[in-house]
Amino acid sequence: MSDDEREAKVREIVANVVELDESSLTRTGLLVEEHGADSLDAIEILTHLETTFSVEIDPKAASWMVNIDAILEILDEYGAK
Repeated sequence: MSDDEREAKVREIVANVVELDESSLTRTGLLVEEHGADSLDAIEILTHLETTFSVEIDPKAASWMVNIDAILEILDEYGAK
């Protein structure tokens, strides 16, 4: 999966969980402060990421998922392709 495809999939997951239009998401937009995500949304996003990218991510990482850039960095850290 290319970086662009991976980012598109992450955007799709986040938009679906937080119930947003994907076009409203920027790479640096804060999910909690700007889009109203909460801790349950973070766990749901984490679960979808694990399933989609076939990785196991430390649940503590959910608190680091503050925006799209951070999620992509976490995926890199956990070796998601």
